[in-house]
Amino acid sequence: MPQNTNLNVSPYFDDFDPKKNYQRVLFKPATPIQARELTTLQTILQNQIEKFGQHFFKEGAMVIPGQISYDSNYTCVQIDETHLGIPVSLYISSLVGKLIKGESSGVTAKVENYISNSTSDRKNYTLYIKYQSSSDTNFSTNTFIDGENLLAVNDITYGISAIRSGSSFATSIISNSTAIGSAAKIASGVYFIRGFFVTVEPQTVILDQYSNSPSYRVGLLINEELAVASNSYNDLFDNAQGFSNFSAPGADRLKFDVTLIKKELSDFNDENFVELLRVERGVLQKFVKTTNYDLIKDELARRTYDESGDYYVRPFNISIKESLNDQIGNNGLFVENQQTKQGNVPNDSVGCILVSPGKAVVRGYDIETIDTTIVDFQKPRTTEKVVNQSIPFSVGRQILVNNVFGSLPVGFGSTSQISLYSRRTQTPGLSSGEKIGVARVYDLKLRNAGYANTLSEFDCSLYDIQTYTVIELSASITLSESTFIEGKNSSSSGYVVSDVINSNIVKLYQVSGSFKQDEGLIIDGIEDGRVITRVRDYNLTDVHQIVGINTAAGIGSFTADPI
Repeated sequence: MPQNTNLNVSPYFDDFDPKKNYQRVLFKPATPIQARELTTLQTILQNQIEKFGQHFFKEGAMVIPGQISYDSNYTCVQIDETHLGIPVSLYISSLVGKLIKGESSGVTAKVENYISNSTSDRKNYTLYIKYQSSSDTNFSTNTFIDGENLLAVNDITYGISAIRSGSSFATSIISNSTAIGSAAKIASGVYFIRGFFVTVEPQTVILDQYSNSPSYRVGLLINEELAVASNSYNDLFDNAQGFSNFSAPGADRLKFDVTLIKKELSDFNDENFVELLRVERGVLQKFVKTTNYDLIKDELARRTYDESGDYYVRPFNISIKESLNDQIGNNGLFVENQQTKQGNVPNDSVGCILVSPGKAVVRGYDIETIDTTIVDFQKPRTTEKVVNQSIPFSVGRQILVNNVFGSLPVGFGSTSQISLYSRRTQTPGLSSGEKIGVARVYDLKLRNAGYANTLSEFDCSLYDIQTYTVIELSASITLSESTFIEGKNSSSSGYVVSDVINSNIVKLYQVSGSFKQDEGLIIDGIEDGRVITRVRDYNLTDVHQIVGINTAAGIGSFTADPI
């Protein structure tokens, strides 16, 4: 976009019109030069530069890296407003860039910035610092302490006075003197702004003075200004004699002031603002780290898409959560007095889709997110009644078995339960190997017409399948059956299968999640000092024998082997 300042007014009368296609100003002998022609001459050249720049760069693009950064550890120390009867306001600006040291703590730091008591939220003079070294006596103290004197490591000069190295210059306040704030910083660079290549000086903007969980949009505020000699711009006066001649003001200037500022997340008035960074509750949501090219980027994207199509570099994982946290275990994202990321009121009718950070190339353009994206959706709440319609369904798992011995009642009305073992049948009617789970049978039938021998195949339909998880502990333990076990780090859980008497091997069923090696345990709500040294999660592929008892018919054990 071109500059906002209109120069086609008195006294400049810059009447350049790109539609007229005047490309040069041609001066002639014996014809006086007009001031507007000199101005228009510059505008013609600037118009050419602007068109060329717009081919390569989008508005606000970083041309020469002046990288934006976010500092969530912007440490500070608050000091008294006077020291030894002298106001610190006299020399606080001279402290920037200097090394200071705590007289009692022995901690060394470098001063990066400061705020006065009038701008401080806590009404204290505050030095923003970066700690250089911990205490030189006990090596454990790494921050300044309350009420201690701060010493100058180097000489500090202000006006005609000086603070000598080793002398104190301030005292930290007596309570909660140190804190952690947050700030955004930009390095020196060049940005493409309104058709001009504008130099941006190094700047820092404090986001939250004493908190490191800010929520702001951070970027460059663009201000166009006419610099007129009579308005205190002394460098615009004639300096033909080597110094300013205040009776001979020179030509005016069009000046760009570019300032790093913060804006509220809800403020989208971006007419004079270029966003470079966005942070919400201390977490980066947007971060400009590369040059934003224009038409040349479109061409590269076209070629990339023709060659490679759409693809992802880092996948976007998707999960679904409740919006309203009922605080009894539904793991909802928001409580009643909050709003969702999209401004909705959390309730039982609104769910949230969570898309993890990732990177993809879509139509040749990079798409990257650096934090989890949360999208609201309305849960379906309409129903439809269907009468006398068949609905196909599948229950449980069907496995193929042979070596069948004995019988057992089957069907959904039966309470018959089978046990799952780890080895094939050695003796018909007897279990083999280790018991690794349980299940129920709702159907057992020959696959072919009639039974021939032990090699005859049966279709065995199982449901309510529960394979065990076996955990080995760092020390022996005694537990009763059905004890509730939780993983301290993985949040997995399960119930003890049978009594454990002074053993470090524990079998669990109805397991939710996956226990992890080296994690601690919570037993019936109480943390335990033992840790898991080994985990074995059994599944249906580990089952080599099924065993059951037909107590209703008074028949002995039933055994069969999955093929």
